[in-house]
Amino acid sequence: MTYRRILLILLAIGLLASAYVGIRRVKHEVDARRVEIVMDDADFADLAKSYNYDQGQFLVALRRAGLTSLAVAEELGGNVSQSSGGAVYAGSALLDQARMAPLRDPLFAQLAAQHALSADEVYLIAYDAPTAARYRAELALKFAPHSVRVLRATLPAVFAIRTQATYFTTVGLGLPYDRVALAKRYGLLLVPRLQNDERFKGPQIDALLHHAIAGVRARTVIFFGLRSEVLGYPDNVPATADAFKRLKLNFGTIEFYDPKQDQAGNEDLARDLPGHIVRVEAISKVEQDKLTPAIIVERYLLGVRERNVRVVYLRPFAHQWDGRSIEATNVEIVHRIATRLRAEGFRLGGASPIYAFTIQPWLVALVSLAVPGIVLWVLALVGYEDRRLLIAAVVLDLLFVAAGYLVHHDMAARKVLALIAGIVFPTAGVLALAPAFTARFESTRAAIVEGVRLLIVALAVTLAGALVIVGLLSTPLTMAEIDHFSGVKLVLLLPPLLALGLYLFTPAFGARLDDAAAAANAPVRLYQLLGGAILLAGAYLVLVRSGNQSDIAPSNFELALRAHLTTILSVRPRFKEFLAGFPAVFLIPGLWLADRRAIGWLVVLAIGMGLGDVIDTFSHLHTALSISLLRIVNGAVLGAIAGAIVVWIYRRVRGRWQRAS
Repeated sequence: MTYRRILLILLAIGLLASAYVGIRRVKHEVDARRVEIVMDDADFADLAKSYNYDQGQFLVALRRAGLTSLAVAEELGGNVSQSSGGAVYAGSALLDQARMAPLRDPLFAQLAAQHALSADEVYLIAYDAPTAARYRAELALKFAPHSVRVLRATLPAVFAIRTQATYFTTVGLGLPYDRVALAKRYGLLLVPRLQNDERFKGPQIDALLHHAIAGVRARTVIFFGLRSEVLGYPDNVPATADAFKRLKLNFGTIEFYDPKQDQAGNEDLARDLPGHIVRVEAISKVEQDKLTPAIIVERYLLGVRERNVRVVYLRPFAHQWDGRSIEATNVEIVHRIATRLRAEGFRLGGASPIYAFTIQPWLVALVSLAVPGIVLWVLALVGYEDRRLLIAAVVLDLLFVAAGYLVHHDMAARKVLALIAGIVFPTAGVLALAPAFTARFESTRAAIVEGVRLLIVALAVTLAGALVIVGLLSTPLTMAEIDHFSGVKLVLLLPPLLALGLYLFTPAFGARLDDAAAAANAPVRLYQLLGGAILLAGAYLVLVRSGNQSDIAPSNFELALRAHLTTILSVRPRFKEFLAGFPAVFLIPGLWLADRRAIGWLVVLAIGMGLGDVIDTFSHLHTALSISLLRIVNGAVLGAIAGAIVVWIYRRVRGRWQRAS
């Protein structure tokens, strides 16, 4: 059996195993297409009260438009006085009032007369039975038994809590009964928004969750609080995970771009809850005021379609739109989101997570065989073949995977192998084009047809690498963006540099430097220096712009262009692909031989950058595979059109210049 045939077998085994994982992943993606459209209750109530809207009728209209859920937050001690069911007074305030005039409530009047009012206590009043029952249950959770006294059990019930008034304002007192009843009355799912208490242990966590969902339909829980922590943080996150599993609840992990917005304990809880994670997208009120409803709708649709968002968390829009009232504007926003989601094959209801699935170690080992296979294949193409190296590479690969599982860091090992695949496969994609660098194409039509063929070859090799990454790293946690592909900047930087090295220092492209020392000592012309500076600046820009948390924000023109491309194509292709990398492939057969020798190195760099960006597309593991593939197809079509136009113009101009000279 020949050396290269063995390498092809290794690649075939790895790619077939990767395809099996990819098919399993696609099934889970198809099963997780139910989206929850949620309205923030506090902001909704504030808007309705401000404009005297009937909240029931408003919710009916929103429900008919597509709203599925109402997000009700725990009532904080500082907000009790704003509710209709209760009131709260600091002991010091009651003492001051008693000195000015008699207190009308007999209980407080008696306490004042007996000098039993304390400045170190807070007095909580409940005017109705459900609120009294809620306060009784929540105070038992949040305070020690000796800190709470029931001064009057009959309505209006009165509780005395020994605590600081400023601390009490931040204490959660459960979900307001009237708001929960409102969601239930109008057939909406409840999304409880709960606050952490660092003193909570397993029993308190269970009790808090049971109180929140008792008697209502609830599927997703989202946490909030001034300290922005998940329930159970820092010491009892596993107890929270156990409670979520028992109650069959989803953990709503909020999408963020600024690390400061991350909830403490978010990743720890998510890692304990594979199969119970749903991604939440929300737009802050401050940002929303600067956006138009059309942009808001597109933002949410983009999140659902391309970032696996399954909870669309809405806040009321406080401005009119195209002559509609504010109420009608919000109904129309919900209607447009719901209509578009249904049209794209999504269902509305309780958010569906990526259900838990496991890729067995033996299957990961089979996938990993593609990594030494492609590395050795590239070496073989440039003339280096060694059977001993082949055996050593395969053994080392399998031992590396096994060691990762033995020390319970299998994802770290898989990420290393995925990074190698993400670098070497696009490099191999450039190398696959090498024979065309020495071929001659007389007609423009033949050059364009060859450009199409070369683009298909380069993409096929590179997409094989993307498939290996999918096979190695597809898990519920990566698909929910709790775990990430590591080394995106290296994937963008190294393939073009490695391709350039192969171009200059191997005979594969027919442009090998005969005397590297002489080339290094050759004088540098001004235009070469300028070109090098531009390339370095471009490389720097590509690196700092990579990732979701870019150091340089896109310009308004670029944002507008992105929006138009998304509107026209549904999934926007990447600029580095269809404006640089893919058209550069067409230059290989399109350029005359003399020109190809002069700027071949630049063409190789551009192609390497474009193919590296293909890997970057699939490294966004929270994006559905169908979306990533459609992005590449759109980019390839646009890139082929751009490449054909460039070749046609070049040949026309170059031919005229040649004839004139």
